[in-house]
Amino acid sequence: MITSDDLETLSSRQLHERAIDLAKAGGDVDWLWHILGSIAAEGELGELDESGLEVAGLVSAINGCIRADRSAEETLRPQYVAYLLEHQ
Repeated sequence: MITSDDLETLSSRQLHERAIDLAKAGGDVDWLWHILGSIAAEGELGELDESGLEVAGLVSAINGCIRADRSAEETLRPQYVAYLLEHQ
């Protein structure tokens, strides 16, 4: 069983990859929307919502936001850790 201390030793990039991969595997659209809503620019989420994105599109949008703002991964660390602890 993985612990919070174990996860805290990982880089933000590693946490991102693990959490996103787990959400993709489980088809966790709600969590992916939550993550996207945490980092998307104001107004951007409304446009995406109307497009009917599913898992692959949400992951692509999340990754695009993170490429545009590398500090987003660090901001999302607590959410990644919580998600991984809850779902592993």
